Amino acid sequence: MKHKFLTWMLAVCMLLCALPVSAEEVTEPTSPERAPGYCGEAIVWTYSDGTLNLTGTGAMDDFPDGAPWAEHKDEIKTVIISGGITYIGAYSFSDYDALTDVQFGSDVYEIGERAFFSCDGLTQVHLPASFKVFGPSSFMGCTKLKQFHCEGKFPSFRQNCLWDTYAVIYFPAERPWGVGNIRDLEEAFHGRIEFLASDGTDPYEPTEPPVETKAPTEAPTEEPTEVPTTVPPTTQAPATEEPTEEVTEQIVTEPETAPVETDEPTTAPTEPENSGSSGGIKIGLIIIGAVALLLILGAFVFGGGKKKGKYSR
Repeated sequence: MKHKFLTWMLAVCMLLCALPVSAEEVTEPTSPERAPGYCGEAIVWTYSDGTLNLTGTGAMDDFPDGAPWAEHKDEIKTVIISGGITYIGAYSFSDYDALTDVQFGSDVYEIGERAFFSCDGLTQVHLPASFKVFGPSSFMGCTKLKQFHCEGKFPSFRQNCLWDTYAVIYFPAERPWGVGNIRDLEEAFHGRIEFLASDGTDPYEPTEPPVETKAPTEAPTEEPTEVPTTVPPTTQAPATEEPTEEVTEQIVTEPETAPVETDEPTTAPTEPENSGSSGGIKIGLIIIGAVALLLILGAFVFGGGKKKGKYSR
């Protein structure tokens, strides 16, 4: 019995020891309380004459129930964020209509959800090269905000971050953003935002207008049509053919006339005379010989017939 009692007592003690541990884990605070003047673990805020200064390092806290400077909401015109601050807390300046200028530090990485929601006084924002993330609805409803100047790479645009701003986003001209990313984002915002290089040019314009692409193609087609009209006269003109014919004629006629004119006077008078006299002599001798033979034969024939007549009687 004693052994059973001891085992039960040990089991109860173990359960009692475990209960406080689980209670502590559940009741741990999700957003730590800050001392007055602090809006982050190492970030201090001060307000003076319409300007709110945030100095320190690291991330700001989120303020779903209102920021500690909310009492100056209608007076804050300028917010200066020093270098070293990486995250702008959610709801930090939501509905601050008097706010007209925000100077972001060199290390800002992300702007939290609804951080500048419906700030009607903002007209333009300059974001450092370190910036990477637009939080959900971070600038939603800022109807007068028309320019975003981004110095870094293509950031992440969370849901509705720039909705109803109809702003132009300027990216570095020396480091253009990807065409595919821009195209997808423009489709997602249904044409409510536009992208241009920091020098005001659009490097993707040449691929869109058909007029510029047709002009160079039409010009060459017209030029070749004019060229054939002028080229045939030069190619078909006798100027190129006559010189070749004249040259060949001169080359052919000169050697023929030169030797004939110089050689014939020396040889022609002697050769025709000899051939003509010798031919005439030969012909004359042949005729005389033939006549002589005919006379001899005639004499013989006529002489022989008379003798036969005498003997026959």
